[in-house]
Amino acid sequence: MGITAGGELVGVVLPAADLAELEHWAQRGSGAPLPVPEASLESVPRPEQQGPYTRYVHADGLRMTLTRDRVIVAEMRSARDLAWLEERARHGRAGYMDPKQSAAFAEFLASQPPSALPKDQSQAPEPHPEEIAVRQVTDAWQRIETWLRAHAPASYASLKPGASQEEINSAERALGVRIPADLKALWALHDGVRTVHGEAFLIDNARLMCIDQVVELHGYWGKNYDFRDHPDDPSDLWDHRWIPVCTLGEHSWATGLYLDAGTGELWSWDEHANCQVEYESLTSYLEEMADALEAPGLVTGARPGRKRGALVWRVPVYPDPDHPWVEFTG
Repeated sequence: MGITAGGELVGVVLPAADLAELEHWAQRGSGAPLPVPEASLESVPRPEQQGPYTRYVHADGLRMTLTRDRVIVAEMRSARDLAWLEERARHGRAGYMDPKQSAAFAEFLASQPPSALPKDQSQAPEPHPEEIAVRQVTDAWQRIETWLRAHAPASYASLKPGASQEEINSAERALGVRIPADLKALWALHDGVRTVHGEAFLIDNARLMCIDQVVELHGYWGKNYDFRDHPDDPSDLWDHRWIPVCTLGEHSWATGLYLDAGTGELWSWDEHANCQVEYESLTSYLEEMADALEAPGLVTGARPGRKRGALVWRVPVYPDPDHPWVEFTG
């Protein structure tokens, strides 16, 4: 909840648990204890009872603590201090993974072929294109996940753990096509999302599919849209290298995005079998989303916002009074 004065945001009241998490990551990001504001009041006001809550004003005159039944439930911080915390917390969260996610991703990285060493051992080898793709997807996704953890807890909670290397290998066998390294890296981080509120948080409110759903939809496409007489014949309706990645909506497979394993491009499909290139790669899609979350003021079209703790993309000029949505402005 924001506190304004003269139309400007001067303070923010947030749940104590949220502040504790923010301060933890801020300390991790700065590598030092958090600074304590200097006292500015000659005398600290006595605790004030406000309904079931007790308010304590700190010596700096800006910070406040609210308790209920002697338990801290909320804290107020100045808008400036909160911006400082969020900036450092963003760096502190970068690269963090929970133990299960870390283990699955480590297994994935260990399975990747090493780069070929040059004949001249004095020079470092050029990174393999697949290594670059893995690094770029991982970096972009960690930026997205950091934002979700801080601003959209419902969407963050929808993420499933990463897939194991065996699960990814099994999917590759079922699809009958070599899965590109960037998609493997994404699945190693998270095997899709759970069916809960906040799950469709990607750009255009897309929903990241889990591997089982990908295999099922890929098989459906092959069964219903492959009208070729010979597997090598060209077709505008079906190609076994098309791997569905996400659906545009929470409960429908009618529209979505698929990765062309042959070109690396990310295409859209709709219920009329229309397809077109939307992004040059999965990496560019995720990087564009991460950029939009970190610099929403530069976004054109649908912008990131929050609704009941979930990330939702919407064009601000078309408000929907029946579905409250708060635009995220940074």
